[in-house]
Amino acid sequence: MAQNPEHTWGHTLPFGEEYYQGVTSLLSKVYDDAEIIAGVAQKAAAALRAGKKVYTDAAIGHMPPTEMEDEREGNPAQIHCCGHNCSPEDYAALEAGDVLITNSVNDSVRQARDAGVYVVGLPTAYVNNSRTPPDKIHPNPNGWVLEDVSSEVVETYIPWEQGIVHIPQMPELPAFPVSSNLTCAIHWMLTVEVARALASDAVPSGAGGREYLEVLFKRLDAIHQEDFAAIGTTAAVVAKRIIGGGRFFVRSRNPGVQGDANSVASGLMLTNAFEMRPAEEGGDQDTFVIAAVSPDDPQELEWAAQARANGNYIIGIGPEDSPALQQGCDLYFSNRCAEAAGVVEVEGRDEKICPATGILNNIILQVLTAQFTDEMCRRGAVPYFWMGVYRVGGGDYNATLSGFFRQRGY
Repeated sequence: MAQNPEHTWGHTLPFGEEYYQGVTSLLSKVYDDAEIIAGVAQKAAAALRAGKKVYTDAAIGHMPPTEMEDEREGNPAQIHCCGHNCSPEDYAALEAGDVLITNSVNDSVRQARDAGVYVVGLPTAYVNNSRTPPDKIHPNPNGWVLEDVSSEVVETYIPWEQGIVHIPQMPELPAFPVSSNLTCAIHWMLTVEVARALASDAVPSGAGGREYLEVLFKRLDAIHQEDFAAIGTTAAVVAKRIIGGGRFFVRSRNPGVQGDANSVASGLMLTNAFEMRPAEEGGDQDTFVIAAVSPDDPQELEWAAQARANGNYIIGIGPEDSPALQQGCDLYFSNRCAEAAGVVEVEGRDEKICPATGILNNIILQVLTAQFTDEMCRRGAVPYFWMGVYRVGGGDYNATLSGFFRQRGY
């Protein structure tokens, strides 16, 4: 009997395309709310003009803490990022008239609000909120949701399940995470609105936030139109290598994209799960992805040289003007973003602010990984994924399936 190793298994929309359509649709919803986000920026700008503080810890997840950190290229840091969660010292520093932008639901946030801090809640998949179906996510202290500790809540459109690609063979969770792209986009929309308001005394209108997203949309459309055929071809190559025993690695000197690929809710278990190895021990079957922010970064060139020595198939994602990195890769996808720092102008500043490289690189990577998963599934080799431990039963799910993953390798 003849066998055909490639089947639809119930899906006809390629997973890479499904991810692209999903993330751009959600970003479009955020775009439509630019005026609402500008309202938050107005409160933040007013606080800063009055000598008050604006903090954010709306950075829960793998990529946001490093993508939004004060030292990030292109970040004017007028909104101080506290990372995943404000520390006790951060909370102690907050006082009436300050602004806190947060995902967190706890006693400290509520006490800050009740003391006169203006608390803006941004829902995330990782924290139970009023939009979450009952009994799906571990409850917050006191059974509270975001509305119980916030002055206002602004929609983010982050799905509670985190993933946005639906694999027929894995009905228990959607795959491939999206929250980092939405979280970071909203942060940069707020950042440009605040920076322009402080530079000109203008009232934030939403124009700055829309301008930032329009940069993303234009460049994502170019990637979609010009590179998706090559991504599809590459995905088939990577899928066959993994099924044949290959490993999959992702590195980024700016660690946000690597973080969002590594042990993330709704992400592949196989990414960065094993040690690198020389060619004679299987390295010639492995795939190594480098997501670059700045041109020809020495660390990333070193990684490429090591991966070449190990016989890896090397894929680069990054700015066009990286000739040495491109030469060191078997295939290179341009993020259409020559600006390592910012992409929007602000009056009185010599350099643009608000980076797009992190989000663009992350979407390209998620599209690529989604598409080689599509190729694997069509060959009857469905990889394992992490269920978020924030979900009820997530820890037990991971403990059970990770054992099977370790035995099989994907």
